[in-house]
Amino acid sequence: MSTLDELVPKQKLRVMDLLKEAGVDVSHWKDYKGKNPAANPKFCYNWSFEQPGEKVIVCLWHPSLRQEKGRIVFNRKLERDRVGPGATIWKQREAEFGTRLELAYRQQLPVNVIVLSGERYDLDRGHTQASKVRARLLDPVPWAVTNYNFSSGECQLVRGELPVAAAVDASDFELAWFEGEARRQFIYHRRREVAARREKIKQAKGLNDGRLICEVPGCHFDFVERYGSLGQDYAHVHHLRPLRDAPKEGRKTNLADLAIVCPNCHAMIHIGGKCRALNELIS
Repeated sequence: MSTLDELVPKQKLRVMDLLKEAGVDVSHWKDYKGKNPAANPKFCYNWSFEQPGEKVIVCLWHPSLRQEKGRIVFNRKLERDRVGPGATIWKQREAEFGTRLELAYRQQLPVNVIVLSGERYDLDRGHTQASKVRARLLDPVPWAVTNYNFSSGECQLVRGELPVAAAVDASDFELAWFEGEARRQFIYHRRREVAARREKIKQAKGLNDGRLICEVPGCHFDFVERYGSLGQDYAHVHHLRPLRDAPKEGRKTNLADLAIVCPNCHAMIHIGGKCRALNELIS
Protein backbone atom coordinates (compact mmCIF):
# COMPACT_ATOMS: atom_id res chain seq x y z
CA MET A 1 0.00 0.00 0.00
CA SER A 2 1.39 3.40 -0.93
CA THR A 3 1.65 6.29 1.50
CA LEU A 4 -0.98 8.14 -0.46
CA ASP A 5 -3.43 5.28 0.06
CA GLU A 6 -2.64 5.30 3.77
CA LEU A 7 -3.80 8.93 3.97
CA VAL A 8 -7.38 8.02 3.06
CA PRO A 9 -9.40 8.97 6.18
CA LYS A 10 -11.66 6.30 7.68
CA GLN A 11 -13.42 8.18 10.49
CA LYS A 12 -15.29 11.46 10.61
CA LEU A 13 -13.31 13.11 13.40
CA ARG A 14 -14.23 16.62 14.53
CA VAL A 15 -12.24 19.56 13.17
CA MET A 16 -11.91 21.08 16.64
CA ASP A 17 -10.39 17.86 18.03
CA LEU A 18 -7.95 17.55 15.14
CA LEU A 19 -6.83 21.15 15.61
CA LYS A 20 -6.24 20.53 19.31
CA GLU A 21 -4.20 17.46 18.38
CA ALA A 22 -2.14 19.66 16.04
CA GLY A 23 -1.38 22.07 18.89
CA VAL A 24 -3.82 24.85 17.97
CA ASP A 25 -5.52 26.90 20.68
CA VAL A 26 -9.27 26.41 20.13
CA SER A 27 -10.43 27.87 23.46
CA HIS A 28 -12.19 30.72 21.65
CA TRP A 29 -14.55 28.25 19.97
CA LYS A 30 -16.56 28.20 23.22
CA ASP A 31 -17.73 31.78 22.59
CA TYR A 32 -20.85 30.44 20.96
CA LYS A 33 -24.52 30.39 21.99
CA GLY A 34 -24.86 26.72 21.11
CA LYS A 35 -24.08 23.93 23.56
CA ASN A 36 -21.31 22.32 21.53
CA PRO A 37 -18.20 24.49 20.84
CA ALA A 38 -17.08 22.05 18.11
CA ALA A 39 -20.19 23.03 16.12
CA ASN A 40 -19.42 26.76 16.22
CA PRO A 41 -20.25 27.79 12.62
CA LYS A 42 -17.76 30.65 12.77
CA PHE A 43 -14.93 28.10 12.69
CA CYS A 44 -15.95 24.51 12.06
CA TYR A 45 -16.64 24.92 8.32
CA ASN A 46 -13.43 26.82 7.55
CA TRP A 47 -10.82 25.38 5.18
CA SER A 48 -7.79 26.84 6.95
CA PHE A 49 -6.60 27.84 10.42
CA GLU A 50 -3.46 29.15 12.06
CA GLN A 51 -1.61 29.25 15.34
CA PRO A 52 -0.04 32.71 14.94
CA GLY A 53 3.70 32.62 14.45
CA GLU A 54 3.83 28.82 14.75
CA LYS A 55 1.95 26.92 12.07
CA VAL A 56 -0.82 26.88 9.50
CA ILE A 57 -3.43 24.13 9.20
CA VAL A 58 -5.32 23.48 5.97
CA CYS A 59 -8.01 21.02 4.92
CA LEU A 60 -7.20 19.16 1.70
CA TRP A 61 -9.37 16.69 -0.20
CA HIS A 62 -7.63 13.37 -0.65
CA PRO A 63 -8.36 13.21 -4.43
CA SER A 64 -6.49 16.52 -4.82
CA LEU A 65 -3.23 14.97 -3.54
CA ARG A 66 -0.69 13.52 -5.97
CA GLN A 67 2.29 11.23 -5.63
CA GLU A 68 5.19 12.58 -7.67
CA LYS A 69 8.72 11.17 -7.64
CA GLY A 70 8.24 9.57 -4.24
CA ARG A 71 6.71 12.70 -2.70
CA ILE A 72 3.10 13.51 -1.89
CA VAL A 73 2.19 16.96 -3.14
CA PHE A 74 -0.75 19.32 -3.40
CA ASN A 75 -0.75 21.81 -6.26
CA ARG A 76 -3.08 24.71 -5.70
CA LYS A 77 -4.66 25.98 -8.90
CA LEU A 78 -7.18 28.78 -9.05
CA GLU A 79 -10.66 27.34 -9.41
CA ARG A 80 -13.67 28.80 -11.14
CA ASP A 81 -15.77 30.96 -8.86
CA ARG A 82 -18.63 29.17 -7.24
CA VAL A 83 -22.10 30.09 -8.44
CA GLY A 84 -25.47 29.92 -6.72
CA PRO A 85 -26.17 29.52 -2.98
CA GLY A 86 -23.16 29.81 -0.73
CA ALA A 87 -21.01 31.60 -3.32
CA THR A 88 -20.10 34.49 -1.01
CA ILE A 89 -18.91 32.38 1.91
CA TRP A 90 -17.15 30.00 -0.51
CA LYS A 91 -15.15 32.90 -1.94
CA GLN A 92 -14.29 34.10 1.56
CA ARG A 93 -12.98 30.70 2.62
CA GLU A 94 -11.05 30.32 -0.63
CA ALA A 95 -9.43 33.72 -0.07
CA GLU A 96 -8.51 32.87 3.55
CA PHE A 97 -7.09 29.54 2.37
CA GLY A 98 -4.78 31.30 -0.08
CA THR A 99 -3.81 34.00 2.41
CA ARG A 100 -2.75 31.44 5.00
CA LEU A 101 -0.70 29.47 2.51
CA GLU A 102 1.04 32.69 1.51
CA LEU A 103 1.64 33.42 5.20
CA ALA A 104 3.21 29.98 5.66
CA TYR A 105 5.48 30.64 2.68
CA ARG A 106 6.53 34.12 3.77
CA GLN A 107 7.08 33.28 7.43
CA GLN A 108 8.62 29.83 6.94
CA LEU A 109 5.84 28.14 8.92
CA PRO A 110 5.16 24.40 8.86
CA VAL A 111 1.75 23.32 7.59
CA ASN A 112 -0.40 20.61 9.13
CA VAL A 113 -2.90 18.96 6.80
CA ILE A 114 -6.35 17.65 7.66
CA VAL A 115 -7.17 15.18 4.89
CA LEU A 116 -10.82 14.97 3.80
CA SER A 117 -12.83 12.40 1.90
CA GLY A 118 -16.41 12.64 0.68
CA GLU A 119 -18.28 14.53 -2.01
CA ARG A 120 -16.59 17.73 -3.06
CA TYR A 121 -18.12 20.69 -4.87
CA ASP A 122 -16.43 20.78 -8.28
CA LEU A 123 -18.00 22.98 -10.95
CA ASP A 124 -15.59 21.74 -13.61
CA ARG A 125 -16.88 18.21 -13.11
CA GLY A 126 -20.50 19.20 -12.87
CA HIS A 127 -20.70 18.84 -9.07
CA THR A 128 -22.74 21.85 -7.97
CA GLN A 129 -24.05 20.70 -4.59
CA ALA A 130 -22.40 21.74 -1.34
CA SER A 131 -19.44 19.57 -0.36
CA LYS A 132 -20.13 16.76 2.12
CA VAL A 133 -17.27 15.49 4.27
CA ARG A 134 -17.51 11.79 5.07
CA ALA A 135 -14.23 11.38 6.98
CA ARG A 136 -11.22 13.35 8.24
CA LEU A 137 -7.77 12.63 9.60
CA LEU A 138 -4.81 14.71 10.75
CA ASP A 139 -1.65 13.81 8.88
CA PRO A 140 1.07 13.46 11.54
CA VAL A 141 3.75 14.50 9.05
CA PRO A 142 4.21 18.28 8.57
CA TRP A 143 4.06 19.78 5.08
CA ALA A 144 5.66 22.92 3.64
CA VAL A 145 4.78 25.46 0.98
CA THR A 146 7.77 25.03 -1.32
CA ASN A 147 6.83 27.72 -3.85
CA TYR A 148 4.21 30.43 -4.12
CA ASN A 149 3.22 32.58 -7.09
CA PHE A 150 2.32 35.98 -5.65
CA SER A 151 0.59 37.06 -8.86
CA SER A 152 -1.78 34.12 -9.20
CA GLY A 153 -1.86 32.61 -5.72
CA GLU A 154 -0.95 29.21 -7.12
CA CYS A 155 1.46 27.23 -4.99
CA GLN A 156 2.74 23.78 -4.08
CA LEU A 157 2.60 21.96 -0.74
CA VAL A 158 4.95 19.02 -0.20
CA ARG A 159 4.61 16.44 2.55
CA GLY A 160 7.64 16.05 4.80
CA GLU A 161 9.54 19.05 3.41
CA LEU A 162 11.06 21.84 5.49
CA PRO A 163 10.06 25.42 4.63
CA VAL A 164 13.61 26.62 4.01
CA ALA A 165 13.65 27.71 0.37
CA ALA A 166 10.88 30.29 0.42
CA ALA A 167 11.22 34.04 0.09
CA VAL A 168 11.92 35.91 3.30
CA ASP A 169 9.15 38.04 4.75
CA ALA A 170 10.23 41.65 4.82
CA SER A 171 9.58 41.69 8.58
CA ASP A 172 11.62 38.54 9.27
CA PHE A 173 14.94 40.28 9.83
CA GLU A 174 16.58 37.50 11.80
CA LEU A 175 15.93 34.88 9.12
CA ALA A 176 17.51 37.19 6.53
CA TRP A 177 20.84 36.84 8.36
CA PHE A 178 21.13 33.14 7.57
CA GLU A 179 21.92 31.17 4.44
CA GLY A 180 22.38 27.51 3.57
CA GLU A 181 22.76 25.08 6.47
CA ALA A 182 22.75 27.91 9.02
CA ARG A 183 19.32 28.94 7.74
CA ARG A 184 18.02 25.40 8.21
CA GLN A 185 19.38 25.25 11.76
CA PHE A 186 17.81 28.61 12.55
CA ILE A 187 14.40 27.35 11.46
CA TYR A 188 14.81 24.24 13.60
CA HIS A 189 15.72 26.48 16.55
CA ARG A 190 12.66 28.64 15.97
CA ARG A 191 10.42 25.59 16.00
CA ARG A 192 11.97 24.34 19.24
CA GLU A 193 11.40 27.64 21.01
CA VAL A 194 7.68 27.88 20.15
CA ALA A 195 6.74 27.12 23.76
CA ALA A 196 8.96 29.91 25.07
CA ARG A 197 7.51 32.44 22.66
CA ARG A 198 3.98 31.41 23.61
CA GLU A 199 4.82 31.71 27.32
CA LYS A 200 6.31 35.17 26.72
CA ILE A 201 3.08 36.34 25.14
CA LYS A 202 1.09 34.82 28.02
CA GLN A 203 3.36 36.54 30.55
CA ALA A 204 3.07 39.92 28.80
CA LYS A 205 -0.73 39.70 28.66
CA GLY A 206 -0.81 38.84 32.35
CA LEU A 207 1.15 41.99 33.17
CA ASN A 208 -0.96 44.27 30.95
CA ASP A 209 -4.58 43.25 31.55
CA GLY A 210 -4.67 40.99 28.52
CA ARG A 211 -2.92 43.44 26.17
CA LEU A 212 0.30 43.08 24.19
CA ILE A 213 2.19 46.38 24.43
CA CYS A 214 5.52 47.20 22.80
CA GLU A 215 8.28 47.07 25.43
CA VAL A 216 10.54 49.61 23.73
CA PRO A 217 10.86 52.61 26.09
CA GLY A 218 9.10 55.56 24.54
CA CYS A 219 6.89 53.49 22.21
CA HIS A 220 4.36 51.35 24.12
CA PHE A 221 2.29 50.75 20.99
CA ASP A 222 -0.90 48.80 21.72
CA PHE A 223 -2.60 47.09 18.77
CA VAL A 224 -5.92 46.71 20.57
CA GLU A 225 -5.95 50.39 21.47
CA ARG A 226 -5.37 51.32 17.82
CA TYR A 227 -7.25 48.62 15.91
CA GLY A 228 -9.73 47.18 18.40
CA SER A 229 -10.45 43.45 18.28
CA LEU A 230 -8.54 43.15 15.00
CA GLY A 231 -5.31 43.77 16.91
CA GLN A 232 -6.03 41.25 19.65
CA ASP A 233 -3.01 39.05 20.48
CA TYR A 234 -0.85 40.60 17.73
CA ALA A 235 2.78 41.61 18.31
CA HIS A 236 6.31 40.54 17.39
CA VAL A 237 8.51 38.58 19.79
CA HIS A 238 12.09 39.86 19.66
CA HIS A 239 15.30 38.08 20.75
CA LEU A 240 17.33 40.38 22.94
CA ARG A 241 20.39 38.21 22.25
CA PRO A 242 20.94 37.74 18.49
CA LEU A 243 20.42 34.15 17.42
CA ARG A 244 23.21 34.46 14.87
CA ASP A 245 25.63 34.72 17.83
CA ALA A 246 24.37 31.49 19.39
CA PRO A 247 26.64 28.40 19.35
CA LYS A 248 26.03 25.85 16.61
CA GLU A 249 24.47 23.43 19.09
CA GLY A 250 21.97 26.14 20.03
CA ARG A 251 21.10 27.56 23.43
CA LYS A 252 18.08 27.57 25.68
CA THR A 253 15.72 30.49 25.22
CA ASN A 254 14.39 31.94 28.49
CA LEU A 255 11.55 34.43 28.86
CA ALA A 256 14.06 37.07 29.92
CA ASP A 257 15.72 36.68 26.50
CA LEU A 258 12.54 37.78 24.71
CA ALA A 259 10.66 41.04 24.39
CA ILE A 260 7.26 42.03 23.01
CA VAL A 261 7.71 44.68 20.31
CA CYS A 262 5.66 46.27 17.56
CA PRO A 263 6.73 45.64 13.93
CA ASN A 264 7.98 49.22 13.49
CA CYS A 265 10.34 48.98 16.46
CA HIS A 266 11.39 45.49 15.39
CA ALA A 267 12.39 46.89 12.01
CA MET A 268 14.38 49.73 13.59
CA ILE A 269 16.09 47.35 16.03
CA HIS A 270 17.44 45.25 13.17
CA ILE A 271 17.81 47.73 10.31
CA GLY A 272 21.25 47.52 8.76
CA GLY A 273 21.78 44.02 10.17
CA LYS A 274 22.07 45.27 13.76
CA CYS A 275 20.49 44.17 17.01
CA ARG A 276 20.06 47.39 18.95
CA ALA A 277 19.22 47.57 22.66
CA LEU A 278 15.62 48.47 23.37
CA ASN A 279 16.53 51.39 25.63
CA GLU A 280 18.73 52.93 22.93
CA LEU A 281 16.15 52.90 20.16
CA ILE A 282 14.05 55.98 20.90
CA SER A 283 15.86 59.02 22.24
